[in-house]
Amino acid sequence: MLVATDVASRGLDIPDVELVIQLEPPKDTESYIHRSGRTARAGKSGTCITFYNRRNEEFVDRIEQLAGIKLERVGVPTEKEMQKAQTKGIIKKLEDVDEEVLELFEESASLLLDQHNGDAKMALKIALAYCSGHYKQKIPSRSLLTGRDGYNTLQMSVDQGKKFDETAAHALIERHWSEATSKSITQMTEYGSGVVFDLRKGEAESFIENFKLLKER
Repeated sequence: MLVATDVASRGLDIPDVELVIQLEPPKDTESYIHRSGRTARAGKSGTCITFYNRRNEEFVDRIEQLAGIKLERVGVPTEKEMQKAQTKGIIKKLEDVDEEVLELFEESASLLLDQHNGDAKMALKIALAYCSGHYKQKIPSRSLLTGRDGYNTLQMSVDQGKKFDETAAHALIERHWSEATSKSITQMTEYGSGVVFDLRKGEAESFIENFKLLKER
């Protein structure tokens, strides 16, 4: 692992770099090309991840425009996604288990199967849940904008090239949803070709159901 400032973003020939992580987008496109280019030496390829927020998203847009590239935008991972990733990590580690020690767990494995009426899949799911640490309660919903428990983040967008800002979104919601729903919306901000906002979990589910009815009409 190499941790570096801009000094190491150019002029150094470091072979076999598979991943570059930029903690924020640079203010100029040339620096981005040099940094991400650490993964593309001698015809090789790799991955470049750049963290950004609302304050510096403009730099990401500028890089795409000036460099003529399209970056894949990925949101903050949910707890459910992190749990799945963690479980995959556990399965990977299981490859290191030496077969010679398995006999020590023969009795425990049989007991676990008996507890679940021989359902091997259920027994395995329970064991993985315990190993991952997610075994006491269902994963709570959480805002992708603020991290608040009990909230869902929704996105409303239109076709590219059309204008759909906060004013238009509020007008649409006030017209087709209840006043209580409209007042419950928080953290609305423009994103891509539309807006994102938070609603409490139950209200978010009702919001989506009403949207489905509107589409049918």
